[in-house]
Amino acid sequence: MAAVWAKNSYCKRRQVGALLVKDRMIISDGYNGTPSGFENICEDENGVTKPYVLHAEANAITKVAKSGNNSKGAT
Repeated sequence: MAAVWAKNSYCKRRQVGALLVKDRMIISDGYNGTPSGFENICEDENGVTKPYVLHAEANAITKVAKSGNNSKGAT
């Protein structure tokens, strides 16, 4: 399922998806990419990932934190 979510990434070099699961339920999801407000271009002209591109896991954790849901015990 994370592989399907990864397809939402605008990154060309590598597309990654992540899911946070708690009590057998998906409580958050994310994919690698640029932060909100940035242009959706992950790599520079040499194909190197730009330093501000966020990991899928970081996006999933940020998303659940903003929602106010408790992620304690999630994987």
